[in-house]
Amino acid sequence: MVTKHSKKISFLILVLSLFGLGIAGYSLAYHNNIVSGSFCTLNATFDCGIVSRGPYSEIAGIPVALIGIFGYLLLGAGAILHLRQSEDIGSSAFLVLASTGGLGFSGYLTGLEAWVIHAWCLLCLVSQATILSIFIASLFLLFSDRKVNHRLNRE
Repeated sequence: MVTKHSKKISFLILVLSLFGLGIAGYSLAYHNNIVSGSFCTLNATFDCGIVSRGPYSEIAGIPVALIGIFGYLLLGAGAILHLRQSEDIGSSAFLVLASTGGLGFSGYLTGLEAWVIHAWCLLCLVSQATILSIFIASLFLLFSDRKVNHRLNRE
């Protein structure tokens, strides 16, 4: 049973996924020189250009921002699936697993910014906060769904 509380959390995850999709889309456009003069290039420490156009901006020729787009699409689809589910907690477990993967990947990228590149991309930091928020919300969602299912099984 999807409760009103879990619907709100699912909707929040959907909104955060769309927000993350916008960030990743802009980052991809910046990476591909479709947009220029990024608003997040402030100085040598906070420079999106160094991060998003440098050698660590791609993995096996795939832009990191494109990986982010696919990740946020996957999370958004999981949130929509959860909104449509009635009793299965599989979709909330999927959201936890997918956001854990996204959080791990984001942590890897943050490590590169801190210890290898020595520069920070503000868009990347906002994306990292977004995936962290999705991860936390998905944990709340999973625990909420488990609690409801446990209650239903006892009745």
